[in-house]
Amino acid sequence: MRVQHFLLVVDRAPGLIERRRLAGLPAPPRLSTGVDGTHRLGFDRPASALADGIATAIDQVETRTDLHVVRVADRDWLTLAEIAARIGRSREIVRLWAVGRRGPGGFPAPLEPDRDTSYYSWAQVSPWLRERMGYDLPDDEPILAATNLALQLRALVPRIRHMQLIRDLLAAA
Repeated sequence: MRVQHFLLVVDRAPGLIERRRLAGLPAPPRLSTGVDGTHRLGFDRPASALADGIATAIDQVETRTDLHVVRVADRDWLTLAEIAARIGRSREIVRLWAVGRRGPGGFPAPLEPDRDTSYYSWAQVSPWLRERMGYDLPDDEPILAATNLALQLRALVPRIRHMQLIRDLLAAA
């Protein structure tokens, strides 16, 4: 069993009672505040898979405190410059791959194409780099991106009128 390392972002700073309850957890989390003001719980959890560690931690945080986990801190959304830095290439070559003027084509689309700055999902880009460009990159588990999507969906459920549509989409996967 490996030790899984991850950060959970919660909806607010833990109060005194919540900090005590968190301290009583097996392998209690480290409390921190991100530069963006988010409140984070850092976990080092023994688990056979990252998904198991994350799921257990979310359950323990939410059942033992009044905190709500809003996301798992990850670095999934990246600019082309950040992608280039991760793989040791220039931003320009990555831009050329993205616009299809170099490389084998099929570079993943930006997440929000109509923005001034385009962001790409590392969970989509890294397999492309491995499979099409031959980069020896670790297979970062897409569990982080999937967990964040699930947490976002959970927060939106009360406002979704046609939840069956979402269930059908998930069932089709």
